[in-house]
Amino acid sequence: MTTGVVLLHGKWDRPPFAVAALSGALTSAGHLWRLPSLPWALRRLYDASFEAALDQIADEAAALREAGCTRVILCGHSLGACAALATAAHRGHIDGLILLAPGHFPERLAADGHTSASLATAANALAAGRGHERIPLIDVHQGQPRRLRMRPDHYLGYFAPDGPAVWPDNCRRLTAPLPMLWRVDAAAPGIDYAFRQAPAHTASTWQRIAASHHEVPAQSVDAVLDWLHTHDG
Repeated sequence: MTTGVVLLHGKWDRPPFAVAALSGALTSAGHLWRLPSLPWALRRLYDASFEAALDQIADEAAALREAGCTRVILCGHSLGACAALATAAHRGHIDGLILLAPGHFPERLAADGHTSASLATAANALAAGRGHERIPLIDVHQGQPRRLRMRPDHYLGYFAPDGPAVWPDNCRRLTAPLPMLWRVDAAAPGIDYAFRQAPAHTASTWQRIAASHHEVPAQSVDAVLDWLHTHDG
């Protein structure tokens, strides 16, 4: 069985992406991998919608299948983990998920008041027919707010608490049990509330590790390879 892995980088990251720490080990283990630049990269800052990003990820997975992979895993870091789960939930045709330092929780950002004003601003702009204009809106990464100029329609796709990026909703959308490895950084708030919403699979595991948010990919190389090897069927 040939395994392909789509590596999905985190929010505001730039090459060499933190998740690239896995690439050499994947190659040495005989796995194929791809590492696309996604709309939340620092040099792009949401220049495409969340739905477009999911299509891009699904295309990367399809390319690995065309290259001969019989199993395709999405391995995401931070917002990349959010997108990995969303791709499996909304696009399907994924054989497993590796979610490293899960990040970007629209439901929490809104509940905590970080994005409430920007969500209202974006919704009003969209209703006024200005959905394609770039306007100042708030993003938050690891507790750090940043005002970005974004299209309101893009903003709502990434940040709406009832949108396509919401963690527990996407776990519930999975139509069948999917093997998942969750590796959560030491300081992160509990995300097991979403993990528990997914259909149970014997290969799924949730782990908290002693690493910072950005260190999790590099600190997970052995765990990822072991998980891929142990659950290769």
